[in-house]
Amino acid sequence: MKTYNKRTERALIGREKHRILIFGEKICGSKPLNVNLDFCEVEIIPFPSDYRKLKSLSEYTLVILDYCAFSSEDQQTTSYPKEQDIFEAQMLEALNAGTRFCILHYDEIVPEHDGHNVKQGYMDEDDIRKCRRSQIGFRWLDGFSIKVSRVERLIFSDRGTRRNEFRKYMTRWGTTKNLFKPYGEGSFSDIISGLGENYAVAFTLNCRRGKLIYVPCQRDFSRPDTLSAAFTTLIDSLITYLTKSRMELPEWAKVPLFDDERKLAEEKAGLECRLTGYQEKLDIFHSVKQLLFQSEYALEEALPKFLQERCKISTQREETYKEDLWLLDPVAQKVVICEVKSYVKGFKKSGLFNLYNHRESYGSDESFPAVLFVNANLNAASWEQKDRPIDKQDYEEAADKHILIVRIEDLLFAWQALRQGKIDSNKLLDIFQHNVGWLKFKKDRSWEILK
Repeated sequence: MKTYNKRTERALIGREKHRILIFGEKICGSKPLNVNLDFCEVEIIPFPSDYRKLKSLSEYTLVILDYCAFSSEDQQTTSYPKEQDIFEAQMLEALNAGTRFCILHYDEIVPEHDGHNVKQGYMDEDDIRKCRRSQIGFRWLDGFSIKVSRVERLIFSDRGTRRNEFRKYMTRWGTTKNLFKPYGEGSFSDIISGLGENYAVAFTLNCRRGKLIYVPCQRDFSRPDTLSAAFTTLIDSLITYLTKSRMELPEWAKVPLFDDERKLAEEKAGLECRLTGYQEKLDIFHSVKQLLFQSEYALEEALPKFLQERCKISTQREETYKEDLWLLDPVAQKVVICEVKSYVKGFKKSGLFNLYNHRESYGSDESFPAVLFVNANLNAASWEQKDRPIDKQDYEEAADKHILIVRIEDLLFAWQALRQGKIDSNKLLDIFQHNVGWLKFKKDRSWEILK
């Protein structure tokens, strides 16, 4: 177990209140914040206006600061190099005393890629020096061999949250454009929110007797109430996390020591392996059911892939009309023209007319096999609302135009019949090729043609 100074220890076991410092206007803006937690004394010191009020950082349980607390707006220069150096020295003293530092990031400038600089994580050496001068958050990362990179699209870190203490916070404010990855001998002490095995957006680095905790934070300075809620939730998450971490065993102590413990650990590992297998099988059904909720371009892209990979029916996309595709026979001949349509509410006859006209524009006879794949009732609140039948007058119109309507629901039940060996892909292609009206596939794997 780690040891802490007496003040920190008393706060973590609830004997006295935590002393929290929120440092700098880059963290909380210029408007006053209202952060109230029963178990904390929160002090907010704007920088640079109230810098003179800053006490020794070792007096606080937790200090929250911005990744670029001392930088100008472009983050390329340090507006307060002397103050940053003094603050870093105070951080080291406080870390020796057990203080934790939470460093917030969102959209930071990062070193450019240098494919030759393997030793420093493929980061440009000149840019590393610039970031060290201007970003106090980068200074510590550089010392721990943690690389930071930037992406154009926002990363919503709630999806990769591994510590439930932060889930509520991450859902609302845990957004960033920065990714972190160890290089060389570097490693994270704990990943709070990560992407895959090697990348993190929220993580902890154990340092001396304290911790450095990097957390994403998208702030809206124009709404003080929302900002106050963000810091209230963040502090609550951090204190809960730190309290739990205090009671956690180090990695070496988690190795089974007792005979009964070893036996239970082996049984647990076996159960987890079985659960992983079940989850992988369930993931197939989850991915298939996603078709039920896709519309427009997403559906037009996903459906041909589903037919090829799941139903083993070859397809060919048409460039003239992106919603069109062809089903191919085993010798790659076009045997069915198809169109994909999605509707927020019920089925619309316009899809029939579109397919009829497209078939004609390709020079095909009006009796040439045609299938209209339809994903309707996208706003359904239940399976009963989603699985609505095609109206009689609509499937009669389809039969008259020599078109077969196939709802996505019908297609999924057809896939189920394929998986269970009730039909094969050649039979399913034959159904598409030689029927008109509405193909109604049922949960029990039976089917009928209504026309």
